[in-house]
Amino acid sequence: MLAVLLIGAFTMLLTETFFNNGIPTIISVYHVTQATAQWISTGYQLVAGLMIPLSAWMFHKFNTRHTVIVLASIFLVGSIIGFFANSFILLLLGRLIQAIAAGSMIPLIQNVVLLLYPQSKRGTIMGIIGLVVGFGPALGPTVGGWIIDNLGLKWLSGVLIPLAILLIIASAIWVHPVVASKEVHVDWLSIVESSLGFGTLLYGFSAIGNTGSLTITSASSLLIGMLILVAFGHRQLTIKNPPINLTVFKNRTFTLTTTLSALSNVALLGVELVLPLYLQRVHGLSAFQSGLLLLPGALLEGLLSPISGRLYDKYGIKTISLIGFAIVALGTLPMLFFTPTTNLVIVATSYAFRIIGIATVMMPTFTEGINALSPSLSVHGNAASSTVRQIAGSLGTAILMMLVSFGTQIGKSEHLSSVSQLNHGYWFSFLIAFLMAILGFILSLRLKSSSKKTTL
Repeated sequence: MLAVLLIGAFTMLLTETFFNNGIPTIISVYHVTQATAQWISTGYQLVAGLMIPLSAWMFHKFNTRHTVIVLASIFLVGSIIGFFANSFILLLLGRLIQAIAAGSMIPLIQNVVLLLYPQSKRGTIMGIIGLVVGFGPALGPTVGGWIIDNLGLKWLSGVLIPLAILLIIASAIWVHPVVASKEVHVDWLSIVESSLGFGTLLYGFSAIGNTGSLTITSASSLLIGMLILVAFGHRQLTIKNPPINLTVFKNRTFTLTTTLSALSNVALLGVELVLPLYLQRVHGLSAFQSGLLLLPGALLEGLLSPISGRLYDKYGIKTISLIGFAIVALGTLPMLFFTPTTNLVIVATSYAFRIIGIATVMMPTFTEGINALSPSLSVHGNAASSTVRQIAGSLGTAILMMLVSFGTQIGKSEHLSSVSQLNHGYWFSFLIAFLMAILGFILSLRLKSSSKKTTL
């Protein structure tokens, strides 16, 4: 059963970065700006994040087998729409429908693990899940690049259709109910508030990316988004059964590790979007060539994610987190010196080295936060931490892309060549990625060395 769930989640999360190498092609085919085309990635991540608060409700209200079949069917519908899309809007619609399924699948698996495995074995099992969460998105640009160059843009959606059908069949055979279904209330106003709030924020960052400057429209979007999210947070603290139980953040360890897990996700997803664009637009590589340069990092991600879980079980979170973020920082540092003539071996090596750090820290920090909570709050903690991590990935990636546009505009004002302007823009995003790694290292110093878990 867990194997079917993991394979299904891997297929869905592979698509999270599937289109990263296709953004230059999307810009050319559909005649949209880079900031608009990035919605294929950031919009997907956002919808996936917004679905996570519903995971606890679905887990308890519906039969597990039926839930997985429905999610696979939704993913199938999104893939079909994307395959036949003849406009950017339809392509984006297909992607967002896929994200509904992808965002629900990982919390579902994590909730199953929380019930089926004791706390002493969660580190190892979460490491295996980390293989899905990290390796899928890490491998996406390489596989996507090959498909674009050899089959065409529409087949990024087309190849997923038979995989979704196989998942539906396998789920009907091997997935079984884990908990008894019961009536669970969900506050739909909270869901609407979170969707509008985060969606408006993402639109604001995208608008800045389109113009390369702060306008009345983008500033208003950011302000309105933040106000809606304040109302959302207040509602979570005042209603009886909130979709996101914010009381879990009273636990210091949970709050700290959730922040670290979110930073690691931004580090993974952000650079996985920026680097293929840098390679194609600055170095002039094809989609597949840029994907190949990311392949060593993807393979390391797959190799190290299960190992990191076992290391966490043995050495505890502080050592693992400090080493992980130090590696991310050291791997990102050379990116600050990338130029249009930088040796591509250096690019691939820097990316692969930083992936080692991300794989080391991503799931152990998440697991430490869940283990810090009492069993009655573990499902709520799973939903809260997963939501923060996923939405941070979306907004963080949008901010990095916004900085690319901002830096490119500065390059224009300095009368640099067109390629140097783009390189200047990507430098800004690499700088922020480096500073995020430094922040993660500093925050890791506050983690407790003791292996004993404090519960809320």
